[in-house]
Amino acid sequence: MSESPRFVFCVNAAAGTGKGPRRLEALLAARPALQRRSRVVRSASAAELDSALRLADDELPVSVGGDGSFNALVTLIDRRGELQRTLGLLPFGTGNATAHTLGLRSVAVALAALEQGVTGSLDLMRTSLPATPVALVSCSTGFESGFLQRYSALRYRSKPWAGMSALMMNAPRRIVGVSLTVDGAEWVHPTSLVHNVGLYNIPHYAFGKVMWRGMQRDDGMAIAAEVSTPLWYWNLMARGVAAPGGDAIPAPTLPGVRTIRWHSAELRSPARLQVDGESIDATSTTLVVVPRALTVIRA
Repeated sequence: MSESPRFVFCVNAAAGTGKGPRRLEALLAARPALQRRSRVVRSASAAELDSALRLADDELPVSVGGDGSFNALVTLIDRRGELQRTLGLLPFGTGNATAHTLGLRSVAVALAALEQGVTGSLDLMRTSLPATPVALVSCSTGFESGFLQRYSALRYRSKPWAGMSALMMNAPRRIVGVSLTVDGAEWVHPTSLVHNVGLYNIPHYAFGKVMWRGMQRDDGMAIAAEVSTPLWYWNLMARGVAAPGGDAIPAPTLPGVRTIRWHSAELRSPARLQVDGESIDATSTTLVVVPRALTVIRA
């Protein structure tokens, strides 16, 4: 990264309540030195971002949004063959799992990190899905994908109502027919009755919750988790568990939660999948962990 890069803030004008661009402008106006080194690119879709974003060699793209917005930027940079670029993240999203893994627990911390320029590396999960070739946080099916499918359909009307409706419809749900193969061995059999089966790339979940204690963001391995019932899912949310092979003090094991580390995986489901907090129109994918694929600004 150059000593004084120029920042290109990529903001999704259609995300959330649509106030992202105005909020960003106010933040930059309060920081004249940073504003002079910056420009803003607004878009409302991945196609618009592709059309609008043109980067000079000394420009550092910064995703303004949540995990889905960061995924969109990484996917675009990947398709252009420019993963060697350093990327930034300004957490304007709801859950901001990636931002928390990078130590960017607030917008103020993230802005300070951009000016300090300290970088770190981040693994990614490469999928076989043409429309969603990259997963940075998670890929799952069951409760998480069902919740997000319902939430996505309603969130622009009312986020509280969307969340409550999605939770009520999916909280008790269990499904049969999910299969997961990790590193060539069958790990979840289609006859198993499960609540959620997920593949996770980073230690954090939404809102800064550490799900996988001892897991590192750039250790070259992801984690798979099979959760048998809603009870154990919410226990996992509340308590977290130690990642197999992690270096943290082990958390208590949970009887209804199985975990395993992996390099390659194949997930199949009778239901739709979710990737990085977005419901997608796919029911199966293969995934491969790409170690230290990204260079990112961190706190």
